[in-house]
Amino acid sequence: MGKIAGVDEAGRGPWAGPVVAACVVLDGSLKDSTHIRDSKSLSPKKREELYKIILSTCEYGIGMASPEEIDENGIIKATEIAIKRAIESMRHKPSFLLVDGSDRFDLPIRYKSIKSGDKKVRSISAASIVAKVWRDKYMKLMDDMYPGYGFARHKGYGTRHHADALRKLGVSSIHRRSFKPVREIGTRKEKLLLHVCCAPCATSVLERLKNRFDVTMYFYNPNIHPKSEFLRRLGEVEKLARLHEIGLLYGTYEVGLWFKHAKVLRGAREGSVRCWMCYALRLLRTAQMAKKMGIKYFSTTLSVSPLKRFERIKHSGLRIAGMYGLEFVDEDFKKKDGFKRSCELSKSFDLYRQNYCGCIYSRRV
Repeated sequence: MGKIAGVDEAGRGPWAGPVVAACVVLDGSLKDSTHIRDSKSLSPKKREELYKIILSTCEYGIGMASPEEIDENGIIKATEIAIKRAIESMRHKPSFLLVDGSDRFDLPIRYKSIKSGDKKVRSISAASIVAKVWRDKYMKLMDDMYPGYGFARHKGYGTRHHADALRKLGVSSIHRRSFKPVREIGTRKEKLLLHVCCAPCATSVLERLKNRFDVTMYFYNPNIHPKSEFLRRLGEVEKLARLHEIGLLYGTYEVGLWFKHAKVLRGAREGSVRCWMCYALRLLRTAQMAKKMGIKYFSTTLSVSPLKRFERIKHSGLRIAGMYGLEFVDEDFKKKDGFKRSCELSKSFDLYRQNYCGCIYSRRV
């Protein structure tokens, strides 16, 4: 009858990543091994050990179908594509296949479907191990390419962490857009309250965030002096809000409170502890407003400036978020030419760009 191969797949159910199939012809010395069984019943360490043994001693093939092929063809047809590619990759083709499950496929080799075959047939168990470990390794690589989604942890499956990441980051190019949870979560934008220090800094930040969040701007800057300068910058932010057709909330001009905290630090150099206090105060008020409005996420445009230390902004933002049970979007918006882009957009929008940070002490520098 020739060689018989076991066939199984990994990754039918995840929201992201490929479906992977493996085709394995067990080596004679492994056929009676009690260690080879359904991959789901093995620890990650044991799966890895058996994966290496199977690949070094057995004939095998591995194939995959991409998220795009899953979206275009459906998961069953995409699984068939992956199985065909696994067979094609083998140097010596088997003459018969034992395939896990009960689906009907159009395959180039005669086969028999076996329900729960990965628990009953050693060669199918071996294929389940190869497909599972290979796909897990692939998703760890995707975690490096698409940081923030947690692919190394959940391998693309639908977990709470994955859902939160989808809401925060949007749909990536390896997500299966035809899957209902991805459609529903990925297209529903979470609300974010964005602290805006000035209109020029907000331009490139809004460009990045609007595709991922339902953004409302919040203008709270009691550091800006004199009040005429405060009102001028506020007017430019109002102009930007109209251009983007997004909401704008107004913070109180608490100049007295700001001076109370700042005067004891007036001798500090620009960019040091006085500025850190200023970041924290503005982020604190933003978090309080977000909590009041029922908005889970908040962030700030402060990090666009090359003169502001992102580490200090991030430290304050995360600490304050923890105090109020919120999420701080800790992005360094100056990166990827964020500041350069803000200059370009400010010019195109004809926005007023100030020549000092805002407070009376920065004006003297």
